[in-house]
Amino acid sequence: MANLLLLIKRNKIWVALGILMTILSNLSQMTFVYLIGKLVNHIESRSSITLSFILLIALLMASNALTLLLKQYIGRLSTEKMAHSLRMGYAKRLIKKTVKEKTSASLAMSVAQNELAQANNYLSNTLFDIAGMLIMAVLVTVYLLLQNVLLTLVIIVPTLLILVYVSFSSRRLSTIVSLAQNEKNKMNKVAYSLIHAFPSVKIFSGEKLCLNAYNESFDVWEKQWKKMGRLSALYNTLSGVLSRIPLLLLLLIGGFMVIRGDILMGTLIVFVIMQGSLSESIMNLPNWIANFKVFTTNLSRIDIE
Repeated sequence: MANLLLLIKRNKIWVALGILMTILSNLSQMTFVYLIGKLVNHIESRSSITLSFILLIALLMASNALTLLLKQYIGRLSTEKMAHSLRMGYAKRLIKKTVKEKTSASLAMSVAQNELAQANNYLSNTLFDIAGMLIMAVLVTVYLLLQNVLLTLVIIVPTLLILVYVSFSSRRLSTIVSLAQNEKNKMNKVAYSLIHAFPSVKIFSGEKLCLNAYNESFDVWEKQWKKMGRLSALYNTLSGVLSRIPLLLLLLIGGFMVIRGDILMGTLIVFVIMQGSLSESIMNLPNWIANFKVFTTNLSRIDIE
């Protein structure tokens, strides 16, 4: 986490802008959904719908498109700048090392092609999207609490129970991914060492020893990787099924409230749409946490200036 905080600190302006645009984009989407619910309520109660109200909805649609575009652009730019800082920080550290601190060529190559490459890819393609989804989930929860506490609790209580399952599954996946990553690193180090010192290995007939070491790590890596694939599919499937429970409860209890006249249909529609954002986050949490664990592990192994 220290390296991640360092990267954020070095690009704090862009990171702050990315977070700001994410919040604005999410607020714009939530406001649009609120107006759609209000429109349904007007239709249900047979109230008049003014031209200014229709124009406001159209304006929100344009605002959604604009803020989403800016969010994607600034978010991608900020994460790419963080990835660039990571690459340059690693290069500077290698250059500035003293003779006693010098890293072997095989180790430097291994870090560059494994930990650095994977962390760089995660920063550029995944981190911002996950952060955006989590911010959206928090904003939706606060918004729904302000709208109707009972319906919000119908969503939140089963969601918290699902998070207990998510916590268990993500820890299991993180352990397996970490073991697979360690074996992959061993494989790469053997390969790089063999390439770098091949003449010496050849003289002492060490090819078979290197091959055995490589095959042992490969067998363990393959076993862990297949296990991770099976468990990941199982956990995500269960997570997806469980994430529908809050929606079913919401439709059941919300439907009774509409029939009794406690709320209007538009309000229930708003809750159903907003609940989708929470469900999407919950369904993907096991993989997100496992991948983030791998990302932070890779970062911790990279020595940056």
